[in-house]
Amino acid sequence: MTKTEIRKRMEMLRSSLTHDDVVSRSMAIEKSLTSLKAYEKAAVVFTYASFRNEVSTNTIIQKALNCGKRVAVPVCITKDKVLLPCEIESLDDLVPGTWGIPEPKEGKHKVIECSEIDLAVVPGLSFDRQFNRLGYGAGYYDRFLPALRKDAIKIGICYDFQLIEQLPSEPFDIPMDGVITESTVLIRPGIK
Repeated sequence: MTKTEIRKRMEMLRSSLTHDDVVSRSMAIEKSLTSLKAYEKAAVVFTYASFRNEVSTNTIIQKALNCGKRVAVPVCITKDKVLLPCEIESLDDLVPGTWGIPEPKEGKHKVIECSEIDLAVVPGLSFDRQFNRLGYGAGYYDRFLPALRKDAIKIGICYDFQLIEQLPSEPFDIPMDGVITESTVLIRPGIK
């Protein structure tokens, strides 16, 4: 299948999930993510703010804040097609922004340096067992991920049906260090 075909299929499958499906699967993913040593050691966690039927990150954000971690979420700058990591102090800081994606509200845009991020929780329409990611196609994360420190851990989270054997990949694609679904935890050797 082409990238376009995979995107359409994954969007269709994801949109068919019920609210209860999203909640239960997201809870299992959050539990696996927060059990990782890389999560425990991370002082600054970057995560997307979920919308529609994406894996919910609300519990991930709340748990990190409760543990005293600094949390940043992306703000899309459409003019430049870039993501800016902005620190938040509460889920209440988020309001619908670009494309309806939750972003920090006006006055809460505290941009942090990419070099401060220890762990990045990355969305995708699909991931594969070689740690490749397929996004929505706009390239925001393709431009954002290379700006992270080399030792920053990148974890893709998705539902079981979004993890496939092999995705078409390009030389500029940035592989993840791990992929977590509700029933699978794939971590590169050497990553804890």
